[in-house]
Amino acid sequence: MRALTIVLVILMIASVAVADKKPYVDPVPGGMRALDCSNAIPINCGDLVSGDNTGLPDNATYYSCTGWNESGGEVVYEFVIPAGVCYEVTVALSPNGCDLDVFFLGSCDENDCITYGDSGFTTACLEPGTYYIVVDGYNGAGCPFELEVTCVECSCPVPACCPFENVIYEVDFNLEDGAFWLLPCGGVPVWEWGPLTNPEVPDIACDGVPVTNILGTIIAGDYPAGGGEIAAVGPFFIDQYCTCLELCHFYDTEASFDGCNLKVSTDGGATWVLLTPSRGYDQAVNTAPPCIPSEQAFSGHQFNTAFLRDCFGLSDFIGMEIIVGFFWGSDSSVQYPGWYIKWLKIGSDDSSPVEDSSWGNIKALYR
Repeated sequence: MRALTIVLVILMIASVAVADKKPYVDPVPGGMRALDCSNAIPINCGDLVSGDNTGLPDNATYYSCTGWNESGGEVVYEFVIPAGVCYEVTVALSPNGCDLDVFFLGSCDENDCITYGDSGFTTACLEPGTYYIVVDGYNGAGCPFELEVTCVECSCPVPACCPFENVIYEVDFNLEDGAFWLLPCGGVPVWEWGPLTNPEVPDIACDGVPVTNILGTIIAGDYPAGGGEIAAVGPFFIDQYCTCLELCHFYDTEASFDGCNLKVSTDGGATWVLLTPSRGYDQAVNTAPPCIPSEQAFSGHQFNTAFLRDCFGLSDFIGMEIIVGFFWGSDSSVQYPGWYIKWLKIGSDDSSPVEDSSWGNIKALYR
């Protein structure tokens, strides 16, 4: 019986240790911002390397894509994507005896974190440039590890096409609810339309426009645990004058565990295709949230303090009628304000024909 009690205690301690890692820890204001890349080790696609962060300096404790306490020493790798090619990059971390994490940075700056994981991650499609992979120790951990990098060539991100001159369709949630409707996808309902009353959400949107009404996830406060629902608008007929979708939005979520993305359907909502913004999504969320498990998503806490303008290409849907879906998912703990949509615009910089008398064109003529 005593042996069984000891085993149970050990299991409880281990369980607490894992659970303690998950909640976000707010960075200390004015804290350390001193990642050292002067001795970064070159690493390439296909490499499998061994390393050890034991006893190395702790130059970066917090990373912008999470709030984990990374007070161990860092091993920094420099990863270069050459000109003329774009890659989805998968990094696998195998620590030997301690709790290490791995971070992927767009520059030598812990505040420029693209994605991260405790055993690895896969990025969105990345453009040519110099990136940094950092192995760090959670709560001061240090031990040997192996790190493997694999790459898959992908189509380079489409350059931003927003803002554009000719707006063919516009749903301005300040003025109307856009006749949006809701679709279940396995979680608690979240979407609402009405006056913005959440004090944590900015009241000025893109182009300096004040926010009155908004489409958002619980517009008076934080989203619920286990949230998962689709808000859909449309349909929109896509032609050569509708090759770009502009979204003005704000989001604040638990990084990696909660998030949101944009999809379109050409069959009335039976199936959906993920749309990727020109800048890419922030990261892939884990398997926990409904509606978007393991998908690329807008996700992160406290790095976004204003409404953003994101742009999505629609050229693949010319000649089709589409529905636009706002997909939301949140796991079982740690909630923040969520996702708020100010407007959706569809158009291009090409001149639209005068004889096209759709309601979207009529409204565009009198903007």
